[in-house]
Amino acid sequence: MQGPPSCYQFDKDCKAASSSDMLRGSESADGKGLDTPARKREMDSPVAGMIQNGAWKEDMQPDHSFLDDLTPTSNRVEPARVVDDPEAESWDASCDVLVVGIGMAGVCAALRTAEDRGLDVIAIDRGAGGGASRLSGGVVYMGGGTRAQREAGLQDTPENMANYLTFETGNIVRGDTVQRFARASSGFQDWLEKYGARFGGPATEEKTSYPNEGTIYFSGNEVTVPGRERASAVQRGHRARPPKGGEPTKLSGHYLLPPLIASMKRQPNVRFFSQTRATRLVVDKAGAVVGIEVLRVPPGFAAWRHAKYMELVNNLAMGVLGWVDKLKERIIGIEAGKAAPMCIRVRKAVVLSAGGFIYNRVMLEKLAPEYLGVAPLGTIADDGSGIKLGMTVGAKTDMLERISAWKFLYPPASFTRSVSIDGNGDRLVNEEFYGARTGEALFGRAGGKGWLIMDAPLWNDVVHEMHTAKKMFFQKVQYRAIERDYTTSADTIEELAGKIGVPADRLAQTIADYNASIDAGRPDAMIKSEQLRRKIVQAPFYANDIGLGARFSPTSAITVGGLVVDEDTGEVLSSEGGKVPGLYAAGRNAIGICSHYYVSGLSLGDCVWSGLRAAETIRGNGGAAALA
Repeated sequence: MQGPPSCYQFDKDCKAASSSDMLRGSESADGKGLDTPARKREMDSPVAGMIQNGAWKEDMQPDHSFLDDLTPTSNRVEPARVVDDPEAESWDASCDVLVVGIGMAGVCAALRTAEDRGLDVIAIDRGAGGGASRLSGGVVYMGGGTRAQREAGLQDTPENMANYLTFETGNIVRGDTVQRFARASSGFQDWLEKYGARFGGPATEEKTSYPNEGTIYFSGNEVTVPGRERASAVQRGHRARPPKGGEPTKLSGHYLLPPLIASMKRQPNVRFFSQTRATRLVVDKAGAVVGIEVLRVPPGFAAWRHAKYMELVNNLAMGVLGWVDKLKERIIGIEAGKAAPMCIRVRKAVVLSAGGFIYNRVMLEKLAPEYLGVAPLGTIADDGSGIKLGMTVGAKTDMLERISAWKFLYPPASFTRSVSIDGNGDRLVNEEFYGARTGEALFGRAGGKGWLIMDAPLWNDVVHEMHTAKKMFFQKVQYRAIERDYTTSADTIEELAGKIGVPADRLAQTIADYNASIDAGRPDAMIKSEQLRRKIVQAPFYANDIGLGARFSPTSAITVGGLVVDEDTGEVLSSEGGKVPGLYAAGRNAIGICSHYYVSGLSLGDCVWSGLRAAETIRGNGGAAALA
């Protein structure tokens, strides 16, 4: 039977579609959708752009709010297509489960699903897999007694971990979800290592945003006053180690994702389509997801070049050389000229795990304009397309304006003894807090302006620490800029205020109040730990810029809002009530454990949790109940 106009017969070598067909549904080189008559008809339809063979279920209304919010590198998502009878359609491939986006959440969902050899899985990714997870520090937040914790002599329990996490998660997820996550995380290490990842000690007491000496560390606010009030402080940030042994010498996302993806490719019931973009969901008349339309660059030289360009576009050296824009143009050109359409029948479930939208500056400007100056952590595929796909079938969203921006004040750890101020000269934040809380204060309240105020002895401690500490390359760059470019000095606090452009009287009062509280033995106004408090009294005085102007000490960020899911199953909830049948979301496509306050490793930990949860539901094992 002949398929609908948006489906194409497609042979195994991906050569059957004509060049005009290949371009249909993709974006043009300037990032705008092709202005075809079909596109115009779609956007003028009674349901705001849905191609209909049948009737759309009334209580599942599509939301196309962001479909036209595109940057030059964004993947265009089209309104969903409704079919009367999925079995009567013409499909180019079929599977039981299809996973969109193979970062940490996607690879975990695919691997766990594939453990049921009776399920046929297709995994797709715009690049070669890995996404933002591969570019990350490769830290997984897990505890409650992991094997690595026990071997390092650390005592932790799921209850202790859950008690601490309530400080970070707030009321974003249910309390029993946090408890389940804590219990399940004690087994994450063993499961991940079964597929090639590697974790282990030693543990470190170092106050750091990223450990150089130890690979299990305090990656959040465990040792702060609020953290210690809730639970015993235990290291839970597990930095991935090289799979073949030895010590890590680069960001550990490069050690964590490749072996997991390689394991996924080896599974006999998994097919991996790299260089593939999801553009449209297909639903039946009841609103259940029954298929997906994609654009795939066929295996061959073009796909190889696309993979290389996708890898290089995030390389620091490319940015220094000014080649990033050229690489993006080549990526777009290959996708526009070589990608061929496929329609894939999905019998059981589509799992959306395509990341957030931090690289879609149009969406970011609309939803969280105060964060436009941050350094996005991710790839060009973090464009919101996974979230948009869900919205086209009536999915509920929440917290899309929520951004987690990390401004780390340490290392050097001596910075925690400084006094942070905003552009008005007022105290900004507890200086020992994890960078996400500093980032929220800096962007949410201070308009991206902030400084650390120090006196001469404290600045000398900072300089000594920067010169003697073991450093990765990016830390060497940051330390050099801190010392030579971002720090101003003056003989008086008032003179220092004038140099950095804050009111002199306000800054002087802030420092006086800080010193007076120490003299009086009063607790810190922002509950900083007592051992980190010291008076700022000895000239000269120093101000280190921690705001947006510090280009070599950037504030990295991800989006943490997304599709709302059932916390027991990972199924996507409908904006009109109930669930979207056949649709799941994981990782940063969805609201999760890290959507309130992020600490290092909590996003990857949530990716493991949410990917496994979706898989266990699809397999019929009860979702979260099967994990804890």
